[in-house]
Amino acid sequence: MKNQKKLIKLGEQLEKNPSIVQSNLAVKPRNYLALNPLLQKGGLHEKDDVEIARKKQRRQTKQNLRKTDWLINDEG
Repeated sequence: MKNQKKLIKLGEQLEKNPSIVQSNLAVKPRNYLALNPLLQKGGLHEKDDVEIARKKQRRQTKQNLRKTDWLINDEG
């Protein structure tokens, strides 16, 4: 998540100041993020979304277990 915020800030800075991109003339101006180290080796990956989804599911399961009245099902 931190990497994503850094990447967004970097993109905004590069949009405002395109002279930064001039140092890499081999890269197209619209593809200035291609050489960003945050994007290499899965720096920004959907793994974050999977972890968030798992946390939400665990939280929901815990809430459901707390809401369950365990004494109703006791027939013994």
